[in-house]
Amino acid sequence: MKLKGLSNRLYNITFHTHTVSGIVISFALYVIFFAGAFTLFKSEFYQWENPKARQQHRAAIDYDAVLHKLKEQKPRFNLSDDITVIMPTEERPIMNIYGHLIVPKGKPEEHYYTSYSPISATFSEEENTTIGETLYRLHFFDQIPVIGRYLSGFVALFFAFAVVTGVMIHWKNMLTKFNGFSLKGGYKQIWTNSHTVFGLLGLPFQFMYAITGAYYMLSFLVLAPVVMVFFDGDQEKAFKVILAERMLETQENSPVTTENLKLTTLLNQVQSDHPELKLNYLQIKNFDREDGIFTASVQNNKTFAGDGSVAITLRDGKIISDNLPGKRSYAQSVLPGIARLHFATFGGLALKIIYFVMALFACFVIISGVLLWKEARNKKNYTDKQKRFHHRVTMFYLAICFALFPAVAILFSAELLVADTNQHVFYVRSIFFLSWFLLTAVGLFMKNEANETRLYLFLTAIFSLTVPVANGIITEDWIWNSMANGNYFVAGTDLFWLITGTLSLGLVFVIRTKDHGKSISDRAEKNKKEVGVNS
Repeated sequence: MKLKGLSNRLYNITFHTHTVSGIVISFALYVIFFAGAFTLFKSEFYQWENPKARQQHRAAIDYDAVLHKLKEQKPRFNLSDDITVIMPTEERPIMNIYGHLIVPKGKPEEHYYTSYSPISATFSEEENTTIGETLYRLHFFDQIPVIGRYLSGFVALFFAFAVVTGVMIHWKNMLTKFNGFSLKGGYKQIWTNSHTVFGLLGLPFQFMYAITGAYYMLSFLVLAPVVMVFFDGDQEKAFKVILAERMLETQENSPVTTENLKLTTLLNQVQSDHPELKLNYLQIKNFDREDGIFTASVQNNKTFAGDGSVAITLRDGKIISDNLPGKRSYAQSVLPGIARLHFATFGGLALKIIYFVMALFACFVIISGVLLWKEARNKKNYTDKQKRFHHRVTMFYLAICFALFPAVAILFSAELLVADTNQHVFYVRSIFFLSWFLLTAVGLFMKNEANETRLYLFLTAIFSLTVPVANGIITEDWIWNSMANGNYFVAGTDLFWLITGTLSLGLVFVIRTKDHGKSISDRAEKNKKEVGVNS
């Protein structure tokens, strides 16, 4: 089947813009996809990085008692201000509480955060684990002050442009590309085939992430015109339509009371009426006052449109806002839909694994694009100086990208090996970024891409195999112990790194054997030619 393609002029313009836009953002895009792939399992990694959370709390939680206990321990905690409670889950069995502290009149508000462990019945104002959080923030460059998020947004925007132009380039013969896929031929042909085929296979996934990622980081470019056109510039009016449950009003001078219904009782009633729904988080207003209300955010992880919420008064349990799944308007469904699509929260662990594999596919497409760019410029019409420049750029890009894998393995090991002190998070993050920098620098001393690849595969193998060993030594939760105790997320994490390390080590020997055989045949061919010349 032959499709109509671009004219020669338009093809050349599109091809060069695709190449330039792709090579400019390549290593930044690789970091986004690679760190984002691990971010998908942020909750599942939590028990591995926090051994104290490896015991499950089976008893029901009394949320009223928790809030009153927090008030006793922290007298300045304001029960009358907005409070957000993130529910504990099987993967992350702790409760996160966000609120405000009481301040003298005229002083700026003070935000407050604490976590509550139902297992130990204790509060902690410090989050002393950082694997998931570090990789989550890295995938949108939050570590870069001020401009990091915007930078990641524009990278996503350029990526969407690169995806579209890539489709335009290969549209004419995109179907025949699959039939002609082969790993035979020169490097340029191999990278061309790989880049095209894997790029087209992951096209819907990559385009989805380009659009949703750009939306999240550059939402002001999208929402500002919407507010101006459809809501006459009235931001509050827009929020009342899109996020109606968050805009419910209470009175600041409402009388304090102890006669409200128990929050826990009302939540149990919601769960009893809708057993298919899972409580996600609570937003509470005026908890200890007569007009107190709470909004329960719920979700059904088995369906895509499974997000919803219900707002209930604490005085008499009256439902004042019902936006449960199936009852939301289109405007109220857009933002949750984008979030579920971006973070893969609607299909369980199986969908996350698919997303993870597709993200690694995207990383491969990026790397193959860089190598294709370099091989395409290894021609006679380029000077030796230009070729050396292209080689240095390629080596630099590959070093940044490939060094991230062993650095992530080091991050996991450091999480357990570094002492649990007030500076724990700082030390672990410092080790991660410093190791990434040093490993990148080491790769720049390699002579070619093959040597660089072997180096990083070997380093990935060594540091990956260290991860389950570190967990076993520090916590004594060896893989077999974790499986026996039902800590499947912990065992799964160890198994992932064990398999990764083993496969990486195997690839090192496979590549080395192939290169060794190739070098022998090359020398034999060279000797044969020399004999022919002499004779």
